[in-house]
Amino acid sequence: MNWIRKTLFTLHVIVGIGGLAGGYGCLSDIYNPLGAPLSLLENSPFTSYFFPGLFLLFIIGLGNIVCSILVLRYPIVGMMGSLALGIALSAWIVIQCIILQDIVALHIIFLVVGLVQTGLSLWQLIQSGDLAYLLRELIN
Repeated sequence: MNWIRKTLFTLHVIVGIGGLAGGYGCLSDIYNPLGAPLSLLENSPFTSYFFPGLFLLFIIGLGNIVCSILVLRYPIVGMMGSLALGIALSAWIVIQCIILQDIVALHIIFLVVGLVQTGLSLWQLIQSGDLAYLLRELIN
């Protein structure tokens, strides 16, 4: 196993645990999770933290945990999952910053992690030739 897969495995486990914890926190108290007041959602389409909690729990949390296993056992599928989840995490953070109209250190850290996941998985797919193969199969 190369260093890219080891790095992605580690990042997926860390992000997955964080997503599970954050999602659980949002779903256990949908109006004041983890001390976040409901007023933070004033500029959002949400009236509670229920839907953001579901996204955190299932996509960011469980998605990254499952992908960590895929990276180890099924490298091509794992790399495609890493690419998708890296993009999802990056988009989640950017959208969150827009809605909250604020940027804190944790946003920057997780944006960088999402971009690293995206970059490493894309690089691995390109280097291995799997991306070219998958694109050819998609077109045909």
